[in-house]
Amino acid sequence: MVNARALTILALLPSLPAACGDSSGRDDSSALSGGAPTGAPTTASTSASSGSASSDDAASTDATASSGDATAGSTTATTTASSTASESDVSSSEPGPDLEPSADLPADEVCTKVDVLLVIDASSSMTSEIATLPATFAEMKDVLETEVGKGIDDFHIAVMNACPKPPYFHNYGADDTDCGFPGGQNWLASDTPGLDAKFTCVADIPLQDEALADNGGDNGGYDSQVDTCLDGPDEDEQPALTAAAALQPGVRQNGAFLRSDAVLLVIAVTDEDEALANVGSPQAIHDQLASVKSDANNLTFLGVGGAPGGCQSVYDGDDVKDSKHLRAVAEAFGDRGLFRDMCSGPDPLRDAFVEALTTVVHDACEQFIPE
Repeated sequence: MVNARALTILALLPSLPAACGDSSGRDDSSALSGGAPTGAPTTASTSASSGSASSDDAASTDATASSGDATAGSTTATTTASSTASESDVSSSEPGPDLEPSADLPADEVCTKVDVLLVIDASSSMTSEIATLPATFAEMKDVLETEVGKGIDDFHIAVMNACPKPPYFHNYGADDTDCGFPGGQNWLASDTPGLDAKFTCVADIPLQDEALADNGGDNGGYDSQVDTCLDGPDEDEQPALTAAAALQPGVRQNGAFLRSDAVLLVIAVTDEDEALANVGSPQAIHDQLASVKSDANNLTFLGVGGAPGGCQSVYDGDDVKDSKHLRAVAEAFGDRGLFRDMCSGPDPLRDAFVEALTTVVHDACEQFIPE
């Protein structure tokens, strides 16, 4: 006879599998296939389970909508997972792109433009020096393109003599020759048609004493105007001060020459010295020049004159006076300034111009910050 206790146990046996199984009712096949064992769920397992439940609920409510949602959800999940894995693979196994070493700046801020203002003494003792300028200009173009910054093929150049009344760049040369500058400009650009011929014309500056005497109408200058200096009848040279006057924003005749996104090189040349006139000091001249650029690091200066104690020009043997004031102006620019004399080497003007481009201008380009 079976007692009552045995009957009770037998009655309970059919319910034991349900009580010991997964409360969700799913088959725990993950353990059999190498997945996480039951009782130690991972985040992925939980997400998958949640996703399945959501799909089932959606299916029981609206089969059509559920099918579309499930497809979109599956595609999104697959794409996201694939994209994440792909990005992870790239970041962990592939090197980054090779970066070209550059100037202390992002690539879009590297110097690409240079403006050059050449101010030269036009006294009769400078005839031989002035005659070298066209060949020197040709050399300057090559150096700009190959040795300055990352290569400069966008430049402006203006020429004037060393007297600042009026402070206008020239567009006429000797013998009152109209140099044919485009659009009424009194400066040249790297893409100006006939650039070399126009520079040769304007760099043939009429001698100051002839222009003042109106000798044969040989005025040159800006629209055939005679230039005069600030010290009256002495007409001593003031190339650095003339540059400062010409670059002031109120001088509309020189408009559009000076660019905020370009390095500026001022070149002052004389076989005498910078006459201070009513300016007072070389520092005052420096300060006037520095005022034309909002960032002083984008302004460079080259002075060419006489060595301490004076010397003889290598071009014609003429005396060159000690240019102590001009030298002091260059020194005021610190590492953005350079001074060289015209008494050393076979072609000191050419050498000084090239050195300025490859040192102070190049350095300014390497550290250039747009204004």
